[in-house]
Amino acid sequence: MERFAHFDLNSNLMSVRENPYPYLVQGVLDLPEDFQRVIQALLKPEDSVNSILMLPTQLYLKRGGVPRQALLSTSRGLMHIEDGRPPIATYLLCESLLYVQHISILLYGRLEIVGEIDNKPVRLVAEYHTAGQELLKTALRRFLSLSYDTLNPDKTFVDQNDAILEKLSEQSFKFLNALRLDALQPGEQLLGYVFQPRIKEPFLHYFTRPIASASLFALTSQAVILIEESNATGASYGWVMTLSPRKVLLAVERRPMQEWEMLVVILLKGSLSEERSLILERKTALACFPSGQAKLQGRI
Repeated sequence: MERFAHFDLNSNLMSVRENPYPYLVQGVLDLPEDFQRVIQALLKPEDSVNSILMLPTQLYLKRGGVPRQALLSTSRGLMHIEDGRPPIATYLLCESLLYVQHISILLYGRLEIVGEIDNKPVRLVAEYHTAGQELLKTALRRFLSLSYDTLNPDKTFVDQNDAILEKLSEQSFKFLNALRLDALQPGEQLLGYVFQPRIKEPFLHYFTRPIASASLFALTSQAVILIEESNATGASYGWVMTLSPRKVLLAVERRPMQEWEMLVVILLKGSLSEERSLILERKTALACFPSGQAKLQGRI
């Protein structure tokens, strides 16, 4: 357990307390003993541990606090352990992935990974202080690289991706960075995107009221990507990002609303299904669907 020294001016004594921010540990034996027991019960002999990220207790990230956790990156997936009596462990294998949702708002981070194992839904949720976000991203990239089909990190599509991203840089540099730095994986080819600025409507002649936050829908050689700002009003200091393998994409639909359209991504893996949606202006939605179609079916 990583600790650091703290000097108390009142008592002139040196105290030691746990690092409050996420940090890496070298091995399973460096974790609390109760964590070790649940890990050893779930790991298979063929599983190797690539990295272990300790997520210390956070008292003030949200109401009620966030308990101590650990996130293990293995050769077959991700394992999450949450403090309890006994600790609660979830082991999600790469091939079982339905989608990843990653939320980052100021100091609060939340990683949710949903999949199916033995025809049962499995949900892994890790909440953490974003001071350790880069450490967590490393584990997430490794997990996605194993989950996606035929992803070759040695092959790059920099020129092809930059040609598509050049237009996005004119629309939103913020979304450009989110897509390029956080969503796209090494060896992944961007095929296209649709960007929707924040939607507002007139209200009482002199005002406007929010309808939907700014968002982006992107399609790559391996994944479907949805990115949304965390707020539809005022300044937005975070993201809600959803990543899903193309192999579980069933369809993309546009569903008319009164003045706008809802873009719905339908995911299916075994008996587990999920819908993720964005609200778009009608002209933006039509750009996603050639010839005015209402539905794109199968592997698009």
